[in-house]
Amino acid sequence: MKVDLLELKEDRIAFILSGVTAAFANGIRRACLSEVPILAIDELAIYENTSVLFDEQIALRMGLIPIQTNDLDIFSLPEECQCGENGCPGCRVDFMLSAEGPRMVYSRDIQFQDPDIRPALEEIPIVILSEGEKVVIEGFASMRRGRDHSKWNSGTLCGYKNLPLIEIDACNGCAKCVQVCPRKVLAIEENRVKAVNPVDCSLCKLCIDACEARAIKVKPILDSFVLTIECAGSISSRDLVVRATQEIKKRAKAFDTKLGELF
Repeated sequence: MKVDLLELKEDRIAFILSGVTAAFANGIRRACLSEVPILAIDELAIYENTSVLFDEQIALRMGLIPIQTNDLDIFSLPEECQCGENGCPGCRVDFMLSAEGPRMVYSRDIQFQDPDIRPALEEIPIVILSEGEKVVIEGFASMRRGRDHSKWNSGTLCGYKNLPLIEIDACNGCAKCVQVCPRKVLAIEENRVKAVNPVDCSLCKLCIDACEARAIKVKPILDSFVLTIECAGSISSRDLVVRATQEIKKRAKAFDTKLGELF
């Protein structure tokens, strides 16, 4: 297996994974989406809400606010915590939100009991309060997985595709393929067409249809994949991929242990 990094940002990572099967690449994609535990607002109690929004709408908005922490590893999944899911500082963090209009209530107004816990973005709007309107809310955030609820999805746009192989032979330089390519993969250099950005190729094969000389061949490399992973904001894209691979490894070991007990 070989990994070639294409792009690395706080919220996005792209890399080429070679020497693996489609099932393996898809496993990483699925793990990034729903298998990496993160923090999200779990339950809340609304003591006062005189805004125009129903209680349920405010609860849904707050549940989707990505939450960051300096050290995610200090928290346990509720079902794995020593408190037996009764709620303790090891598996939950309490918060309070109190605001009075006229003003816009933002995610930064949520005050967590632990100073190391904070919303990933400070200016996510929650509700507009007019003169005399007020909201008083308290609750807690806990760590779970995306398969429990979408608000715990650690990744957002996660996908993969086969790495394209573009072969050009006997090109007459007519440039028709360059004109029809929607992703600017091809360009004319020295009176010949060259693939200047093959990673962006979507395998649409419009270039093949446009080439009268039949000089272009485009096919997928079956054991190489381009993976693009975007995080939801709770953890960085790099940490998301690392934690996803750790989850896959942990589950593979558990499965191997179960098989050993059966046979």
